[in-house]
Amino acid sequence: MSRPSFRLKLKVQLTAALVVAVVLAFLLFIALQSLGSTLLDRHFGQPSFVAQQNQKMIAELSEFVSQNRLSIHDDQRLNDWSSKKKYLTVYVYQDKKLVYSSDGFYVQAEGESAEPFVSDESLYNVSFTDADAQVFIESFAEYRYYTMVTFASLAVAFAFFLCAVLLLINVKTSYIEVLENEIKILEGGNLEYPITIKGKDELSSLAQSINEMRKSFIERLENEELARKANNELVTAMSHDLRTPLTALIGYLDIIQYRKYKSDEQLFKYIANSKDNAYRIKHLSDQLFEYFLVSYSQNDLLELDEYDGLPLLDQMIGTHAPLLMDEGFEFEFIPCNEPFTLSIHVISMQRVFDNLFSNLLKYADKSEPVTIVCTLQERWLYIHVKNRIKQGSVHADSNSIGIKVCEQIVQNHGGSFDVVRTEKMYSVEVSLPVG
Repeated sequence: MSRPSFRLKLKVQLTAALVVAVVLAFLLFIALQSLGSTLLDRHFGQPSFVAQQNQKMIAELSEFVSQNRLSIHDDQRLNDWSSKKKYLTVYVYQDKKLVYSSDGFYVQAEGESAEPFVSDESLYNVSFTDADAQVFIESFAEYRYYTMVTFASLAVAFAFFLCAVLLLINVKTSYIEVLENEIKILEGGNLEYPITIKGKDELSSLAQSINEMRKSFIERLENEELARKANNELVTAMSHDLRTPLTALIGYLDIIQYRKYKSDEQLFKYIANSKDNAYRIKHLSDQLFEYFLVSYSQNDLLELDEYDGLPLLDQMIGTHAPLLMDEGFEFEFIPCNEPFTLSIHVISMQRVFDNLFSNLLKYADKSEPVTIVCTLQERWLYIHVKNRIKQGSVHADSNSIGIKVCEQIVQNHGGSFDVVRTEKMYSVEVSLPVG
């Protein structure tokens, strides 16, 4: 699975979400406050409500004055009463002259003529112990409800903001809990369990990395199991291939040691056979060592160099072609018809051609030509080697260790090495990427 091309950082997401939540909460606060204020204006703005409130306050003031027998100049006690009444202002007039104001408004001096700054319809008569007075009352009792609406709107907006933030945090923490549980499943040994990938942020990137690591680990375990089985099969088969010439060699040496031969001719024959078996053992052991050397170094990156493909192939194949022709083989080489470049490790690739031509010398039939055809197709080079198998030939390398070495080398170059063998024909196709 490829990583998402666009990934928004978690910090940016959280910051953007907080900004959006603040804006939405502010808009909600404005809307609720506007709605509440509109409804309060409709209710408290009616003249009947205002008159009712003023009459109520005048009645309470008259009762207070009567019970406490206040005089018109008893300012302190009037202040005590008005201070207990929130959102209330009291003005007392005597003979159209302002003699008391609860808000500290200017009180007219003795002999100063003036008119009340309110109409007579707004004045109410209140009897003090020493005189009758006219009282004007401004009641703002409805303001407490506006304040309540403001605080209620603010509380609802804050609750909305808090819920939005908690919802976002819950989404992320829930995903973290999912990842934690799935990682515990992987820790338990169930590597086939896929990791959930959601979103496009650091958490999703982390989940994808864990998923890729899980797949890589599975692939590594599978490769190790395949390598273990292949090595076990190879060791089992090699033990048989080595035991056969080794047993024969020991037998010939016993005959020579205990002089069980009948003539010098027989002695020389046993010595020659011993030598042949010793070379077979050496050949098998060399190939086995080479196979393990290549296998264990397959993870090391080869130092590839870029070469002109046409002269490089001519050199590698041309080096071995005279050996075939000296042995009586007919040889046909068809090169590519257009230039190309190869990125290879020359020494390693030379070992591939050494092995191929060595097998041709040992097992190819001289009655039919050996053909090597090179073709280019869609940025790939194909080298096809074909020959007829010599009748009665038996592979000393029955486990194809040399072929496995070649296969591993070509795979390390990013190519493939395919072998097809029938009863009479033997062909190898090497494919390599070209530049």
